[in-house]
Amino acid sequence: MILGASGTIGSAIFRRLSQEKTLRVVGTCFSARQKESPDMIRFSLETDILPLLRQVRPDVIVSAMRGDFGEQLSAHETAADCLREHGGKMIFLSTVNVFDGGMDRPHYEEDTREPVSAYGRFKLQCEDLLRDRLDRQAAVLRLPFVWGKNSPRMEAVRAGCAAGQLEVHAIQSNHAADLQIAELVEWIIREDRSGTFHVGTSDIIGYEPFMERLIAAMGVKKPRFVRGEAAGVMAVLNSRTDIPQELLDWDSERLIQYLCMP
Repeated sequence: MILGASGTIGSAIFRRLSQEKTLRVVGTCFSARQKESPDMIRFSLETDILPLLRQVRPDVIVSAMRGDFGEQLSAHETAADCLREHGGKMIFLSTVNVFDGGMDRPHYEEDTREPVSAYGRFKLQCEDLLRDRLDRQAAVLRLPFVWGKNSPRMEAVRAGCAAGQLEVHAIQSNHAADLQIAELVEWIIREDRSGTFHVGTSDIIGYEPFMERLIAAMGVKKPRFVRGEAAGVMAVLNSRTDIPQELLDWDSERLIQYLCMP
């Protein structure tokens, strides 16, 4: 079951797993615009998640939820307890922001987490909760800037180009494609892996040069860049040796090619 299957990452995971005929994939959506079906169930964090879990009885939950932090934390507590009862697994999408108190360097899986933002602290809480309750039945994926062909970030670039002005930051970072994340989730489920995974391109690049290359590949006129206040390094790099190389072969050039494919 994918919690948040109508968002950028959740929908990519839903599409990828639905191609696997041996899996029954169920997703949740929030927007009334999303059409319900036996495999797509409308769910709001304002309601108790337990009836949904009892209805679906998932062996694996992929959490790509967004929303109120307190409501998310409560839902994760309930889901973790449910999974623990029958040995199920949780795959939780976390963030580079668990390191946003140390933005002087890129970070690896075992680095000390030191969030200062509310978002980073919340994600740390979720990571610790799931590890405590599920132990080796939990997998945590930490993500940098996430892109999809029609993601909010990509739509913002298109809108900025059309308007002639786009905000950029003095940040060195890596990036992740929704497809890259979905491929890794599929592998984790298939191979029954656990632990912490850092997902993203293998190279670190300045945000502004990345945007220049992306816009050039899009074939549109470069807008005026407005430089925001954010600065530092926001990158998560992989040090695991058990992941197949084909899942790691993403760099910024491949990401840009993917985003600009029809």
